[in-house]
Amino acid sequence: MKKNDTFTAVCSGYTFDGAGVVHAGDMVFFVPGLIAGEEAELGITAMKKNYGYARIVRLLKKSAHRREPACSVYRQCGGCQLMHMDITEQHAFKEDKVRNCFRQNAGMEVDILPILYTPEQTAYRNKVQVPVQYSRGQVLMGFYRNRTNDIVEYDRCLVQTDFSNDVTGDLRRWLKELRCADEFRHVLIRHAHNSGQAMICMIVRHYPFRGADELLRRIQKKYPQVKSISCIINRREDNVILDGKEVILSGPGYIEEELLGRTFRISARSFFQINPYSTAVLYGKAVETAGLTGKETVIDLYCGTGTIGILAAAQAKQVYGIEIVADAIKDARINAERNGVRNIEFMTADANTGARQLLRNQVKADVVIVDPPRKGCTQDTLDAIVRIAPQKLVYVSCDPATLARDCAYMREKGYEVQSVQPVDMFPGTLHIETIVLLQKLNS
Repeated sequence: MKKNDTFTAVCSGYTFDGAGVVHAGDMVFFVPGLIAGEEAELGITAMKKNYGYARIVRLLKKSAHRREPACSVYRQCGGCQLMHMDITEQHAFKEDKVRNCFRQNAGMEVDILPILYTPEQTAYRNKVQVPVQYSRGQVLMGFYRNRTNDIVEYDRCLVQTDFSNDVTGDLRRWLKELRCADEFRHVLIRHAHNSGQAMICMIVRHYPFRGADELLRRIQKKYPQVKSISCIINRREDNVILDGKEVILSGPGYIEEELLGRTFRISARSFFQINPYSTAVLYGKAVETAGLTGKETVIDLYCGTGTIGILAAAQAKQVYGIEIVADAIKDARINAERNGVRNIEFMTADANTGARQLLRNQVKADVVIVDPPRKGCTQDTLDAIVRIAPQKLVYVSCDPATLARDCAYMREKGYEVQSVQPVDMFPGTLHIETIVLLQKLNS
């Protein structure tokens, strides 16, 4: 078999990134867009020693779970990967993904609880970072084509709100009219679904830039719901976006959002979950998983703006939140005060340093909650948790591969996985949030 050859095969399952898997003799082929159980004529696009890649030439047997993607740039844009599946098949894929990550990365067979989700499958994102490129007099704003830096433009992104789509379209036109697009790297748009407040943060190479005052005037005139407008001056040449001095152009520099009866302040650099509907499910389930009775001391690592810790504080004796982003901790303290939560303290530090500081202060925690970035916890952080020796570790993860890796390490240190609960925070994409409860075994 060689490139451009065609063959017929049946899809037997999926890769980690949602491509279909088919077998032809001793070869395995990965086929984007193919659904389990489908039979198709396939064309080979690349050959390796023991595997290859193929494309769908013609579907011979179509799955009942196949859906025509409503997005006009679905096959070009790298933002969503599963819109050709109905929600039932998406959830089956995601549950298997979590199960396979534990099997392959941790050597563990775990029971996966049925995935939790909400009815909102589109227009759920409350934050978007849109890349900006200026080339040959044209302003390009959109998302990157998969595995490239080429921007795919769109009229309406289905996972964004109408507001975010409208702002993106207007900015594309205004930056061209004001001839300032070459100063822009990204535009960050936050749209709080429950409060209705919005924020626009422009990531630029220099400020002030040509047309800055007129751009500000246009935004304020058309979008009165925008409560904060700012610029972050970022002259780096890598993919770090929100680094540099922030200049507040209008408003207080933050917006507020409501979650599970609490109000949270969010700045441009603060971490706040993308999907407000599923976030209520995720955080509610995380606190429920901790099994708090009002007597426990809880440590919330990677606490962001304090969301989980503040929610847990209502059922705990004392909570300590640790986060490396200073702006997020500033917001967290204000959030606690705003919500009348007095049994919580916050510390600006990385998770490992903060955990060690609590150890030095002889803080004895009953429960540790972690919600790390995609790369998971560092080994130093896990070792610090082991020394704290909580009875329960509640691990909230956006990457089941690093989650499984860290659970395997904690198992070696005397912790056993008790439950694995996936939550669909990102419909239409291959991403999945998971809550794992680990229990300390008696010596």
